[in-house]
Amino acid sequence: MKHVDVAVIGATLWLLASMVLDILTPKSITVFMIGAALAPPFLIGIGIHFAREYFKAKRRSYRPPQWDEHFRN
Repeated sequence: MKHVDVAVIGATLWLLASMVLDILTPKSITVFMIGAALAPPFLIGIGIHFAREYFKAKRRSYRPPQWDEHFRN
């Protein structure tokens, strides 16, 4: 379900950027201008997503020391 949410948010941002650029510019805008406007938020979002997944996996792989082995020494 998360992938659908990301796709809907991406499409919404694309449409919003298209409308804003259409209002601000007198001539018609191209797909490349819209892509250039949305590239930074998408790259930052991808970076945040992978960083969050990396730290979540790192947290799952952490195993605290066993109490029995700790007190046995």
